[in-house]
Amino acid sequence: MNRKKVFIPIITIFLATLIFTAFGFQNSSEHKVLFEKAKYTMETKGDLNGAIKPFQEVIQKYPDEREYAAKSQYYIGICYEKLGIRQAQKAFQKVVDNYPEQTQVVQMAQEKLTVIFRAQAFIERESKNFRIQKVGAEGALGAPSPDGRYFSFVDWESGNGELAIMEMATGKRYRLTNQSPGDESWYFVDNSLFSPDGKKLAFTRWKDDDSGELRTINADGTGERILWSSKDDYFWLNDWTTDGKYILGIIQREKNNYSQMALISAGNGNIQVIKDMGGIGPRTMQLCSYGRWIAFDYPQAEDSDKRDILLLENGGGQEITLVKHPADDRLLDWTCDGNWLLFSSDRSGTWDAWIIPVKDGKATGDPRLVKKNIGPRGTRGIFPLGFTQDGSFYYDVGKYWSDIYFAALNIEKIKLTNPPKKASLRFEGSNSDPNWSPDGKYLAYISSRDPDLKSPAICIQNMDNGEQIELSPKLENFGRMSWFPDGKSLLVSGRDKNVHGLLKVDSRTGKVSVLVPGAGRAGFHSPRISPDGKYAFYESDSWEEGTFRIMRYNLETKQEKEIYQSEWQILEMDISPDGELLAFWEGKDNTIKVIPVEGGKAKLLYELDSGGILSVVWSPDGKYIFFSKVGEGEGQGGRCDLWRISREGGEAIKYPLEADGMEELSLHPDGQQIAFKSGYYGSEIWVMENFLPEEKK
Repeated sequence: MNRKKVFIPIITIFLATLIFTAFGFQNSSEHKVLFEKAKYTMETKGDLNGAIKPFQEVIQKYPDEREYAAKSQYYIGICYEKLGIRQAQKAFQKVVDNYPEQTQVVQMAQEKLTVIFRAQAFIERESKNFRIQKVGAEGALGAPSPDGRYFSFVDWESGNGELAIMEMATGKRYRLTNQSPGDESWYFVDNSLFSPDGKKLAFTRWKDDDSGELRTINADGTGERILWSSKDDYFWLNDWTTDGKYILGIIQREKNNYSQMALISAGNGNIQVIKDMGGIGPRTMQLCSYGRWIAFDYPQAEDSDKRDILLLENGGGQEITLVKHPADDRLLDWTCDGNWLLFSSDRSGTWDAWIIPVKDGKATGDPRLVKKNIGPRGTRGIFPLGFTQDGSFYYDVGKYWSDIYFAALNIEKIKLTNPPKKASLRFEGSNSDPNWSPDGKYLAYISSRDPDLKSPAICIQNMDNGEQIELSPKLENFGRMSWFPDGKSLLVSGRDKNVHGLLKVDSRTGKVSVLVPGAGRAGFHSPRISPDGKYAFYESDSWEEGTFRIMRYNLETKQEKEIYQSEWQILEMDISPDGELLAFWEGKDNTIKVIPVEGGKAKLLYELDSGGILSVVWSPDGKYIFFSKVGEGEGQGGRCDLWRISREGGEAIKYPLEADGMEELSLHPDGQQIAFKSGYYGSEIWVMENFLPEEKK
């Protein structure tokens, strides 16, 4: 007798018995026999393609035997795993989608999907320089789950901004929140974070009545709760405590304009204030894993854009400056073990990622460079999204693209005679503030290039021959440009180390002089010079008082006069060609108003039913006020239309001109051309992997 031939069937029967016992097989019904035949073909014969067919037969012939159908689908995934990742991913996903009640097999499939995703992420990282996926403009409003499987984001498809999650391995999206029946309000989710165990999300939500809320919801969309609500204050979500019992954030008190570092209980919503931060709060805060230290970045001085990184003992104990440097340093996150702190810095001239070792609240070594050029300098680096459990760090790179266009139009016949054309093909995506010169021969605009190439410039283009000159004012930043009536100078709102306020820039030499000093003040929005060149008009902010004023400044006597006061910022206004009226948009009641330049009672010209205004400008003949109106529910980069209203009021008339984020309108002195800026925001999610120091990884 051939012992070898007898031994193989015995082993096969023994293995089959073990498999039957492990999966709870008790009977030898037809679907079980077919299932065992498929497993024998896969495991003993090693015929993967041959095993797929009988597994599929179990699914097709016995769909009601859901336990075995789910296991068959899982083993199809096992076969495909050895034949091709893409097919395996689809097979395992079917287990999750089609058999949710088969919890044991679903868990096994989910574990396989996680492994596949990590393999894909590694391949993509190698080929695309750490970039995993472009999520869209909402990228900075979400975060990865601790296991790296999901990513939260804002879903705008319904018209409201709902909370949703995306499965990164498959791209499948699941909306977690939905508008309640009968609720006609408009609202949006602001930002969101997964709890440490990945089972819940905390998120902030804002409604059209200006009320804000902190909510939590289970990751499956159940159990939504309101923890905190206010019509006066704002809560910026930063982190969860490791035990998931508290949510760390900043409460911005709008009435008094000060901020508080606080913990809100995830159970009952009780607030525990940790520290009063004054008028300027941290940009980012993170708790270390063992909960003792809160890291945050904070301005180096009251009027400085640059930050250092500090540590505060949880509960309001001692405060330590961890990273102090003349450069701008911004917190990213603690590593999962709490032994390292990741931050971004422009100390080398570009925005780079650095890491520093920390123990007992003190740095135990010098910062180490992790990666150069992680984000465009003009956007103040990157927005941190957080670490996952495997040490991968996710972050958002956001950028605002803007270009200037001009189009020919017939004001009276309400039509375009030539479609919009891009005014400059140089440094595309970084041009703004178009302004026709008083004689109409030149178009000036600001080109905010990447500072690593060249500092922002004022470009003045000859519209007859296309020639262009560039001025480089020695300013840290500037904007909202307009011409002086004589065409020899330009007015900008800007600042540098030694100057701040409204500035006069010579249009030939670029020389800068202070026109209206602004030390210790905020605002200077929409500045304009009167047609006779004697007065400057601008909006000035007083956040402490909650008031915002239109001011007139006499350039000869240096005297200021308040023209109008509002509870909202007045960001868009223009002076009439005859110098008699100021037209402005007031967001408080969504209206366009005019007021005499000497002051007095404002006259309502037009009230918007919906949407908002991004720009207001007079026609050269002073008969009309043109404005760009953004669609309802659209943001600053949303689709806008061009409209006009008579200086006497009446019905608004729409022109056949629309563009994304159309603002900063400028009408040519002949009234037959219009220049404008079109802009939109972009956002990309990137990941850094395998970068932590080996001894602490």
